Amino acid sequence: MPDSSSAGHTFSLSALSDLLSDKDQTPAVSEQEAAQIADDTIVCWCNNVSAGEIRQVLADGTATDLESVQRCTRATGGCGKCLATVTAIVECELHRAGR
Repeated sequence: MPDSSSAGHTFSLSALSDLLSDKDQTPAVSEQEAAQIADDTIVCWCNNVSAGEIRQVLADGTATDLESVQRCTRATGGCGKCLATVTAIVECELHRAGR
């Protein structure tokens, strides 16, 4: 099987695939749990996006739904493991705003 090497470490392609597979998705987060995430908490490590940044683009009207939050902040645009958390934050904030 072909290997990929990075910084002196060798990983099989199958091992890399396992690391990025759906089973590694962050567990679903409820709206109630999303409401408790502090604004300064990084929720998308790939693109360094905090919960507060997501809340801000929704509050100021720059974004109006998950898709526009993704475009504005680049959240979920890397590995995608943060999708459940980002989705919950968006749903929570839209619900709070009555949208």
